Amino acid sequence: MAAKRTVSKKAAKKRPATKKAVRKAAKKVAGKTGSGSALERRMAEERAVCRVLQVWAYSRDSGDWEALRNCFHPDGTITVSWYSGPASGFVERSMAMGKERRPEERSKHLLGNMRAEVAGSRAVLEADTVITVREFIDGHLFDFASNARFFHLVEKRNGEWRILRANCIYEKDRLEPVIPGSVPASFYDQVDLTGPDNGFAFMRFRQTKKGRAIPKVPLAGTPEEAKLRAEAQQWLKGAA
Repeated sequence: MAAKRTVSKKAAKKRPATKKAVRKAAKKVAGKTGSGSALERRMAEERAVCRVLQVWAYSRDSGDWEALRNCFHPDGTITVSWYSGPASGFVERSMAMGKERRPEERSKHLLGNMRAEVAGSRAVLEADTVITVREFIDGHLFDFASNARFFHLVEKRNGEWRILRANCIYEKDRLEPVIPGSVPASFYDQVDLTGPDNGFAFMRFRQTKKGRAIPKVPLAGTPEEAKLRAEAQQWLKGAA
């Protein structure tokens, strides 16, 4: 009679995995990192949300007004340094400003780090930006730069992400003549660099010089920013 063969636990562990075990393990891994995984779907949605702002910035700077309009939902709104109201009005005002711009004048929205917090069909999108402008003020050509953060509520409707509420949180800015020394120091006498509004001082100065009404905007580190963030989180919690 043949002797009964025994296998140690150590040897058993070295046995090749069965096809069933391989499929089970592969399915477990796929659930975490594989094709169509929750992680990949979330990353795809975040990229789609961020792309809305990328298209917005490029369209705004290049004068592609129809593409700019399509970045917003029909009931979308926006608040920036020179405008607060329906997104449709923002597009119209941008078009008018583009027609009035002199050949020497330019503007650009440079995007940096981005973060999209997605919950169902809603997302809070935040992005660093540097707004650069070359323009005439009182007959002198200036370069202006503002460090800010876009803070948008973005919603997915009918399979498309678009902006519902757009805001800009202003951090700091500067204004200097293109030709150094071409303006006297007294030119800046109206600029107030004290207090919490100092990060918006030159933006306020140039918009006032151009006769534009300045809406209430959130500034970095102020109660208005804290309120904006709290409201965004409450809105995000109501996502479907």
